[in-house]
Amino acid sequence: MPIRKNLPVHRDPYLPLMGPKEAAVCRSCGAVFHHKRWSMQILPATTRNRKTRSITCPACQKKRDSFPGGIITLSGEFLAPNREEILNLVRNEEARAKRVNPLERIISIKDNLKSVEIQTTSERFAQRVGMEIHRAYKGDVTYHWSRDDKFIRVKWHRGRER
Repeated sequence: MPIRKNLPVHRDPYLPLMGPKEAAVCRSCGAVFHHKRWSMQILPATTRNRKTRSITCPACQKKRDSFPGGIITLSGEFLAPNREEILNLVRNEEARAKRVNPLERIISIKDNLKSVEIQTTSERFAQRVGMEIHRAYKGDVTYHWSRDDKFIRVKWHRGRER
């Protein structure tokens, strides 16, 4: 494991060191791997005519395996009456992130009576969702990074209406 600035650099086990050599399309979500990056764009006609592989993208593999890069827990008295509005903000943030990087997605949303747990494919996306919820609704947010893996737990709590 390489060291950078005395911090170990952890790799995502779902991202291969070398991507496919030719263009590829995810059979589950339609994400396109072209020119060494994933996007939600349509392949150019010149590339489509050549050999295009059908594969499963790392985000769909993580979703299939339930392998989250981040877990966001929302709780507090403010959550119940504002649940739908907060979840819409989370889904909108996913749509925005997916346009830039289709590998940043929500794996699952588990809605309990007193809390909501959101699993994401990447730690950076979970952090960004936590920041957006905090920016929009205030409350208390904490970030707990794992030392050994690329993983984060984000906890957001807000009590009564202010």
